[in-house]
Amino acid sequence: MLYYDPMQLTIFDWGRTLHDPEYGALFPETKEVLEELRAREYMLAIVALATAGERKMQERLRIIEHEQLAPYFASIKFDVANKDRMYEGTLAELGATPEQTTIVDDRVIRGIQWGNAHGCTTVWVQNGKFAHELPDERTGAPDRAVASIALLPAIV
Repeated sequence: MLYYDPMQLTIFDWGRTLHDPEYGALFPETKEVLEELRAREYMLAIVALATAGERKMQERLRIIEHEQLAPYFASIKFDVANKDRMYEGTLAELGATPEQTTIVDDRVIRGIQWGNAHGCTTVWVQNGKFAHELPDERTGAPDRAVASIALLPAIV
């Protein structure tokens, strides 16, 4: 019998997950976490809303370039609306199934809700501005809740 190790895809939200908008900087642990997951040969992606528009999307892309984050990610998607479509597009683009995918997000009403509805593993970064938005019947409970992505390598 052959051993098959399926690809693991981790999709991150941007704001309050990898980047702290209140301080205008990456969280101190961001690069270390990305390094560790890449060393494990996880495929990584960003799916995030930029509701403030095109200017905000360009600002985020400049930060990613300045911080030399692009090589960590197989896909980076920002849009002003419809995060659900971005998730679907990312899975299709990268050839991943929901069962192979972990969604890491600071909001239960977006990433966690989508991941739960589609059979992904979900990790809620319960930190900052949206930490009080608790899961309900509509969103479903996350598989894990962490105060920081620093804990992510230990649980995925």
